[in-house]
Amino acid sequence: MLALMKASPKPTPRKPKPAAKLAGSIAARLDRPVVLVGLMGSGKSAVGRRAAKQLGIGFKDSDQLIVEAAGISIAEIFELAGEMKFREMERKTLGNLTLASPQIIATGGGAFCYEATADLLLQNTFTIWLNASPATLLSRIGNTKTRPLLHNGDPLATLTRLDEQRAHLYKKAHIHINTDGLSTYTAMMALLHALDTHLPRQ
Repeated sequence: MLALMKASPKPTPRKPKPAAKLAGSIAARLDRPVVLVGLMGSGKSAVGRRAAKQLGIGFKDSDQLIVEAAGISIAEIFELAGEMKFREMERKTLGNLTLASPQIIATGGGAFCYEATADLLLQNTFTIWLNASPATLLSRIGNTKTRPLLHNGDPLATLTRLDEQRAHLYKKAHIHINTDGLSTYTAMMALLHALDTHLPRQ
């Protein structure tokens, strides 16, 4: 008597990971760049790079693009040409980036504090303010030599003053995320969930 052969069970399809499923939904609805604003050390570059990779889109750092175009560091631009010249370069760079396809853009800490630049970003991108306490910011920055605004005096006092001066300007951003105590991954997930809520459903 022939033994009955049991059919092999079909493999259960793998469910997409929560982050991948969420990122797929966002990427399908994203129609403009996402710009990260906030003080130095808030996580704009680290969180931005990770979120861009998860979403499958590009990542740009406006400060890095300015340095590449000028051929000198930001500290040298401040020293040789002054802050206002740097802000002009910054606005032009960000203006070009807003015309590109959806991507994530990390900005310098002062970019959103200039009205013309802030208006440009608010009208053409989704802006997200990443904020954290001054003590957290300083612990993330590490070497302050590459930060022109922290060259003189007590860095923590300077960050505290900047936070007090700029918070009301950063609050204009479409989305606010506090990154205090968050790992890069957790902050990225907070960003994705916030974007998911903010973007219209298809």
